[in-house]
Amino acid sequence: MKKARMLLLVALILIMNVGVVSAADEPVYGLFMSHMTNAFTMEMSTAVQTKADELGVKLTVYDGGKDPAKQINQIETAISQGIAAIIVEPASVDGIIPAVKAAREAGIPVVILNQKITDQSIASTFVGVSNVDGGKMEMSAAVADMGGEGKVALLLGPMGSDAQIGRSEGYQAIIDESKGKVEVVYELTANWTTDEALAVVETWLSSGKEINAIVAQNDGMAMGALKAVEDAKMEDKILVYGLDATDEALAAVKDGRLKATVSQSTTLQGLKAMEAAVDLVNGKEVAPEILVDFTLITKDNVDEFLK
Repeated sequence: MKKARMLLLVALILIMNVGVVSAADEPVYGLFMSHMTNAFTMEMSTAVQTKADELGVKLTVYDGGKDPAKQINQIETAISQGIAAIIVEPASVDGIIPAVKAAREAGIPVVILNQKITDQSIASTFVGVSNVDGGKMEMSAAVADMGGEGKVALLLGPMGSDAQIGRSEGYQAIIDESKGKVEVVYELTANWTTDEALAVVETWLSSGKEINAIVAQNDGMAMGALKAVEDAKMEDKILVYGLDATDEALAAVKDGRLKATVSQSTTLQGLKAMEAAVDLVNGKEVAPEILVDFTLITKDNVDEFLK
């Protein structure tokens, strides 16, 4: 009887151990977001999770808190734990290079999402947009609405970020085409945040300098600018533009308060990034760059984008 019990106990232990090994062998993917504090990053992370669920794979989401050092530590820890693949929306296009190199040396695929790193060749692929094109589209709309000339103020993302650099380049290309008819009267970062943009624009408006349009590199800053303009009762004099097509911005475009926003197909970026990560783990060939399109959204077509 004792022998039978002992055999049963051994069998149970073996079954439990097999279960543990099976669970440990299940690929775990990591999504490393620069932060999770605005509608854009929330939409993107939700899209990645949605595709992970659809494909039946396990995904762990990390919030970098806008801190490159924290994001590097998160990635390095995940590497040591045997992460199957890494999807990273960089907190710094320079800062995370060591972590990406470490992943590569460990044989772990890395998908860079939304913002290219300075040495993109060390990653497996990039999924995102051409930020120069997005900047051109947004500024072209502003210039057209001003009748080809006017004074603009620019709200920029974190200086040195891929999106800030690309969108600023796009802005400048369109401004140069105006041959001096479009003048930049203010230009300052508000670090993607609504409150910071609100404070910056309040200061601009208090100076009394003429502004015909405020062009913001994301919708969060555009909404801060819009509040400052409306609080100052200047909505009939200053046009405001954003980029990201967040729900709040789309509603403002629908109401005629925000002149336009630009969609960078945020959800599609997230879906394609997760899909690419799984393909890489499964040994499939993935293009080094996967780009999605921008779309200008005005009152004329906003209903197509409202959820």
